[in-house]
Amino acid sequence: MDMTPQLTRARFEPVNVRAHYEDVAANTLRSIARHVRLIALLVAIALVVAGLVVSQLPRRYSAEALVRPDLFRGEEGTKYVPLANIDGTALVSSEAQLIRSPSMVRTVIKRLGLDADPEFVAPNSASLQVLNSVRAALLPETIANLPLERAAARVGQMLMVANDTRSYLISVSFTAASPEKAAKVANAFALEYVRAKAVQRLGDSVTAASRELSRQSAIYGEKHPSFLQVKADLDAARLRLQAAVNEPEVTVGKNAASDAITLAEPNPTPSKPKGMVILGLAFLSALIFGISIAVWRDRRQAGRDLKNDLLARSGGISA
Repeated sequence: MDMTPQLTRARFEPVNVRAHYEDVAANTLRSIARHVRLIALLVAIALVVAGLVVSQLPRRYSAEALVRPDLFRGEEGTKYVPLANIDGTALVSSEAQLIRSPSMVRTVIKRLGLDADPEFVAPNSASLQVLNSVRAALLPETIANLPLERAAARVGQMLMVANDTRSYLISVSFTAASPEKAAKVANAFALEYVRAKAVQRLGDSVTAASRELSRQSAIYGEKHPSFLQVKADLDAARLRLQAAVNEPEVTVGKNAASDAITLAEPNPTPSKPKGMVILGLAFLSALIFGISIAVWRDRRQAGRDLKNDLLARSGGISA
């Protein structure tokens, strides 16, 4: 009897994919039910290990200060004029770039003395120390040797400045080992920005007063009361500028309106490590691993049973 047509039909018979995957899903569920204790044990072990890891990881805290740049008026002498020709989004982006600039980072470090703080100067771990040693041997120009440079690099990594194009707000966030330090550094950046803008406005006032003094001198001479008044205004503007430059500490209200800056408050909730994320990943990983082990064990047992059955049948036929 010729079996070729039957084999050909069997070879080209369409496979029921849906039935195949339903069978795979049913076998997987049976494997899970059969090895549920093993899966639960693996999940429990993974959660315990993840909990121990989370408890040993160093805590990091974040604080956020908000700055609202002045978009609607600029100071020219003693007059205020609207900033009609300036795009607000571009101006806010440029102000955010000013806050994260290296010069402002170094200014804040010097003002707070962060270049003497081990958190910002010393390496974080032994592995990082080894890596820095290798880099110093191979690429010495990439290693910052001065404490100020090391602190600037570390502070720049922990600082995050973002601007909202809809509300024109600048968010200054900083992450540190304690809530108080995070809030202190974030507020220092916001206040240093306020001081820089105050110095800029006072510098513009001095420039405008100097131009007005030259104009009054050309028109009335140096002995005219108008000239003397403008000269007095110029001297006062220079004194205010010098006082702002030499001011040891910037406070809200004296240099900026209360609605122009919102200082950060210490937040006792750690921002790092993400404990729930780590525990969730550990749970999912252990669950998937346990299910894979259960399916593998059942398939291996099924293969052994099939092999034993074939051996038994072949032995019976030989007998």
